[in-house]
Amino acid sequence: HNIKNRINNVIKRLNILTFLKKENTKIALLSETHLTDNEHLKLRRNWVGQVFYSSHNSKSRGAAILIHHSLPFTLEKTMKHILIGCIYGPNLYEATFFPKLLLDIASVHTPYIVLGGGDFNCIHDPCVDQSPPRSTTTSRKSLRLREFCQDLELYDTWRVTNPRERDYTFFSQPHQTFSQIDFFLSSRMVLDRVSNCSISTCTISDRSPVILCISPPYADPASRHWRMNPSLLSYPSFIDYITDQWNFFMDTNKTPDVNPSLLWETAKAFIRGSVISYTTAQKKAAIKEQLHLERKIQQTELQFKNTPSRALSKKLEAARSALNQLLTKQAESSIFFAKNRLYQSGNKPGRLLARLTKGRMEANTFSSLQDNNRDRQHKTTDINKVMREFYQKLYSSECNSSDVKITNFLSGA
Repeated sequence: HNIKNRINNVIKRLNILTFLKKENTKIALLSETHLTDNEHLKLRRNWVGQVFYSSHNSKSRGAAILIHHSLPFTLEKTMKHILIGCIYGPNLYEATFFPKLLLDIASVHTPYIVLGGGDFNCIHDPCVDQSPPRSTTTSRKSLRLREFCQDLELYDTWRVTNPRERDYTFFSQPHQTFSQIDFFLSSRMVLDRVSNCSISTCTISDRSPVILCISPPYADPASRHWRMNPSLLSYPSFIDYITDQWNFFMDTNKTPDVNPSLLWETAKAFIRGSVISYTTAQKKAAIKEQLHLERKIQQTELQFKNTPSRALSKKLEAARSALNQLLTKQAESSIFFAKNRLYQSGNKPGRLLARLTKGRMEANTFSSLQDNNRDRQHKTTDINKVMREFYQKLYSSECNSSDVKITNFLSGA
């Protein structure tokens, strides 16, 4: 998933993560994050298992790659087999940007390259990637981008998979133009594995996200055990519903010949089914409303792209505002109950503390060590052997510390 948005607000951040989760995203490329190093680390929550980021020297610019916790991805060294890059191009022309980027990417010798995270702040072809075309001449940034793609043999994935379609990711209010400045650049080896590449509807950002699906798909993680959401008890409608269901069950089943223990166990199963039924209906209603707003935005945006007008612009902004209010309400509710769970758990032993402890343990795990022969050891038994030999020599009277070398190759999740 390739998306751009300023996520220096906690509500916006949660909205982005919720949107990506709904789209079943496994790898997300975010640009213009406007986050510091510490704020980038806070993106590791919910479905996000790993975060790789690049921050500017202030709360501006920035890019990040989010990886789903279900993906069996372990960073052991700089990958030279698959390169996934998140690019954020300069607003103004910089002669050194693409040459430097070309040098960095060429140093990683791999036929599998995926560059995304836009915006690249330029277009490939003004005749097809802009509406209405502002100029028939190609800008210097676009020329450098073409040369960059030719040198690395990279292809605009959306254009290749949709050769006859026209769609755009950004609308400029001052210029009243649509542009396609966010895209995935893929090498030929990756392009052969692309099953779909599409431009989604612009909803929570000022850019339309670009979605890239590469086969083979990964299996979804196992489902979790059901637990009742205690926040339901704060809704009067739920209290009335569950009271009616309880009374109905008791009136129907509480008879002298029924064992009280059996009645209680059956009642719990019945109430659990009633709670699931209620929450499912509420969730379906919320999803239905969200999908309705998204379809409305999509249709209005399509009309606006074909025939731009002030009335359609206002209608589009109203639909986006309604969707943003809905998502904000959901995000605020999620944050409130997350804080509540954290407050209740505190420093008590439990699943939350276990997850936090596991994360810290993974962050301090050695994935490999280099022995005295400069061979890289990855197995746990071999790593233990290297450590044992190192400390034996370290505390030995005959040890020469300058001859002993131990390297922490990586400390990361």
